[in-house]
Amino acid sequence: MCGNQHNRRFLVAISLLIATVLAVATVVAAQVPHCAPGQLSDYERLGAKGCAIGDKHFSNFTYHKGPNGLPADAISVTPGTVTDSDDPALLFEATWVTPSVGSAVSYGVEVAPGGKPISGASLEMQFGQITGTGETRVAAELHQSTDSPGSCGPTLLELDVFLGASQLKKATDSGQLKDPARQLCVVSPVSVAPGKNGTASLKGFMTVFHSSPAQPGSANNATEPSPTGVGQ
Repeated sequence: MCGNQHNRRFLVAISLLIATVLAVATVVAAQVPHCAPGQLSDYERLGAKGCAIGDKHFSNFTYHKGPNGLPADAISVTPGTVTDSDDPALLFEATWVTPSVGSAVSYGVEVAPGGKPISGASLEMQFGQITGTGETRVAAELHQSTDSPGSCGPTLLELDVFLGASQLKKATDSGQLKDPARQLCVVSPVSVAPGKNGTASLKGFMTVFHSSPAQPGSANNATEPSPTGVGQ
């Protein structure tokens, strides 16, 4: 009889512990706002708390402004998911004009507990205008995360899109990670160069994070994401 009472007390204690852990996890999840349309400067102010698109948590947005680069409040950010999927996407829009070299956006991506790991990514450029030898180039570098916010580890995948009068246009790029990841550090450098007696401009670019093997040409099917949250 004493043994049964002890077992019941043990099971009750375990049940209470599980309930407490679940309650804490729910509160923590509730504290992360949905990503909403705004300016890059707004996203920088989110800091480590960040925001969520589905089961992906985006945080520690940092804008590295290069010579003649745009200010962070001149760059808009639209979060969303790609049509017919739950793959999260971030669309960065502004009017980048020559010369603007050395600017970059960096941020972290982490998969929520129970969420689907990131298996790859796609990058799509919204073309501007090119004359002469002008060129625009955007990259999406997916790095291994480190324990220090704003610091990235080794490169795991690099995507690149460009538009130039002297070479073929490359509007989209996509790739797969060697191993699915639950945490990444992303860096997107932007370069808008005039070349010799040329001009260039860029309207925007979008990065999509895939949770399943990307099909051939999947980046070409990416569309402008629709907002997933309207308030923070």
